[in-house]
Amino acid sequence: MTNHRTYQTLSIFDADPVAVGSDGLEWVPVRRRLGIAAFGVNAYRAVRSGDTVIEDHVESPGQEELYVVIKGGARFTIDEESVDAAHGTGVFVAEPDVRRRAVAMEDGTVVLAIGGWPGQAYHSLPWEPIYVAQAAMREGDWASAADTLEREAGEHRDTAIIRFRLACCYARLGEDESALEELRAAIEVNPEVRVRAEQEGAFEALRRREDWPR
Repeated sequence: MTNHRTYQTLSIFDADPVAVGSDGLEWVPVRRRLGIAAFGVNAYRAVRSGDTVIEDHVESPGQEELYVVIKGGARFTIDEESVDAAHGTGVFVAEPDVRRRAVAMEDGTVVLAIGGWPGQAYHSLPWEPIYVAQAAMREGDWASAADTLEREAGEHRDTAIIRFRLACCYARLGEDESALEELRAAIEVNPEVRVRAEQEGAFEALRRREDWPR
């Protein structure tokens, strides 16, 4: 990556990635690295053919997404319909609630994803800081994961999902009071978090406390 007075450059193929998932999926946080505020753009790299290159998901309400295969090839599944996309192919999904995923058809496949909302300014989403913290979470380094979430969350610090993830980290660290404080705040923002908390392994001991949020 280079920084000049009037522009920046970033090699999507060579940039240090963030490992996400357990099957070799790599995320290049293009928007965050370049400081882009006008639109969402990220890249995903699969090490091997058959690996996930776009995770199974739906988009946030109203967001359109364009996926462009810039290296290799990918097999997309869009609303259970299979689409093979060779190098240079764009796959546009206008409906945010349509499920989508993709697997690499060649080693080293790279997909660029560009998204935004029609008629409104772009804003970042809380999954980005969670992705940044995922490597530490997978390694069980809960202190580093909590520090990363606190540092990277920014405007999303008080969202339900960030508070829930922090609660999980603090529970794993044995910091019960901090875990419960974050969990109560998450439930206040989104009451549906309560159901997820009842199933979360990190809270097994906390659920036996009298002050567990019920």
